[in-house]
Amino acid sequence: MQNTHLRTYVKKHPDNKMAWYLLGKEYLGEGQEAKANYCFQQAGEVYEAFERSKAPADIWVDYQEKLVEMAEQKEKKHRVRKMWLTLLMLLVLAGLPPADAPGFNRDAADALASALESTDEATENGSGNSGGDSTPVTDSNVFTAGSFGRGDQGEAALAAAWSGSGSNVQTSAVLEMQVAGNWSLWKRNMPVKYIVQTNHSGKLTAQSYDAKQCNCEPPTLSPEIKRLAYVWTAKQESAAALSSAIITYKKQKGTWPKSVGQLAQPFPNNILGETAPGMTQMFPTLLAMHQQEGKGKGENTAAGTTGVNSDPPSGKNAAFMDTLGGQPFLEDRLEIIVDKSEHKLALISGNTIIRNYEVGLGGDRTPEGSFVISDKVVNPNGRSNGEFGSRGMQLSDTNYAIHGTNEPNSIGLDESLGCVRMSTEDVEELFALAPQGTPVRIGKDLLPETTLVPEAKDRYRNTLVPKQNNPNKTYHWLN
Repeated sequence: MQNTHLRTYVKKHPDNKMAWYLLGKEYLGEGQEAKANYCFQQAGEVYEAFERSKAPADIWVDYQEKLVEMAEQKEKKHRVRKMWLTLLMLLVLAGLPPADAPGFNRDAADALASALESTDEATENGSGNSGGDSTPVTDSNVFTAGSFGRGDQGEAALAAAWSGSGSNVQTSAVLEMQVAGNWSLWKRNMPVKYIVQTNHSGKLTAQSYDAKQCNCEPPTLSPEIKRLAYVWTAKQESAAALSSAIITYKKQKGTWPKSVGQLAQPFPNNILGETAPGMTQMFPTLLAMHQQEGKGKGENTAAGTTGVNSDPPSGKNAAFMDTLGGQPFLEDRLEIIVDKSEHKLALISGNTIIRNYEVGLGGDRTPEGSFVISDKVVNPNGRSNGEFGSRGMQLSDTNYAIHGTNEPNSIGLDESLGCVRMSTEDVEELFALAPQGTPVRIGKDLLPETTLVPEAKDRYRNTLVPKQNNPNKTYHWLN
């Protein structure tokens, strides 16, 4: 047995005095007397017993051969395990963008690789999910989400949870979004897929809460984690609405807003239809984020920053300290897609569908193309129960609009003269979520047929901005 193998064995089994003795004999045979003496000292009574008893050499040679056999078996198991873990890492990272792509999380990839490297050692030392000090810690709880099964977003979210845990004491929960084609489906009550924790000893553990995936009976999820996850998803919706409203204000005014109040004015300056709790706290972070993006594009932001702190807040009052990475999860500007083939209207952020409502259309009379929400009106033409319902959102100053209806049976059909009809509950929620300036795209074969509408108790309902009616105009939308 070469001393390189023995050194590795001794490093992993420092309490095996016989291994120390055998390593000393190896060094002694190579003429490295100082190293041999050190090993003999570590061998202690084993060295004394064998040297004083003058035991036949074949006794310790036989023991050495057994050590070699054990080490080889363990190394073989290690290689097989490493092969599967490496394969898993490749599958996980297969959907991630290349290392030079924007948004690539090198730390996440490195963390996964590090986790794979340390798995065997942790198992040998009795740590991991079940050994050592496994006391769960909830000093801080952070959340993220991902769609699993496509080899990209979900696995990237899990990798980020690994890298985000580090030495900080925290619980990272990864929520699971369902998949429909190329879309990820956002819900208020998404299940927890994984929880990654660091305990007070700094050990990293991961628990799957998908019984089919882990082929196990997952532990009971803490009611507090469920509650916080629900609060987190609601907060992300509010952040998406506020972030998109900031973009609209900049496009309309040429300067940055200084407060949420500037976005929530009476008609026609009602960029936001409703204000949600926490928006005031989120505003400086989101504003700074957009200002930084503007600087990256060469924009001069100085004119619009007077009196505004452009640095994101930090510390315990940071707006997104409950979000993995400290940034809003729904980062892309909100958009609306109307699918004439499916009679669906979706509110999206990037490739995530936040809502997917069933709507009434006008067949060929509903135009295809790109628009923006120009007017947002409460009780168009002074009525909540008229032909346009309680909410209306005009498309690019045309006679087409997204609005409510007093003919609910027409939802899902082509009975309008071209407008998009929605039920009262749906149009009021969309009005609250989608700011003025939200891009609208109308076409065919754009969305999955899956309807994505919350239960009544889970609707996005907050504080309606006052005076959003428009008594000075009679709308003649092509209902």
